[in-house]
Amino acid sequence: MNIINFDSEIINNLQLLAYKNDIIIQNIYNLSTETPDFSVVNRQGIFMNCNYETPVSYDFRLAHELSHLIYGNADIQKIYTFSEFGHRYEELLAHQNAIRILMSIDMPSTPLTFMSYYCVPSWLEKDVIKTYKELTAAE
Repeated sequence: MNIINFDSEIINNLQLLAYKNDIIIQNIYNLSTETPDFSVVNRQGIFMNCNYETPVSYDFRLAHELSHLIYGNADIQKIYTFSEFGHRYEELLAHQNAIRILMSIDMPSTPLTFMSYYCVPSWLEKDVIKTYKELTAAE
């Protein structure tokens, strides 16, 4: 199983968020290493490929997929697949919301600590810093 930085407390919080939004999460163990995680809008389901080879942590990927179903526009797309390099509007928004979700669960000591822990792609550093500043200013 390729679950990097699987933090049970964070996963429990993400599962609770899914439950509150009537979203089903299913871990899949028999997909190829190239098949990304995906979410299906009309089924309100997230399918996490536990074999998916990516440096991005399972926690971040799950928060990303949750973001599609909680904050996304169901009329734009019916199926979303995870991409650490996705710059399309829907993917960027899901990355940004995943950052906010995870920081709301457990505020990191620094933005770089957050990026290192969740293996967030470096091109999202400005978004991580921005969210960190917004959330620490609100405290």
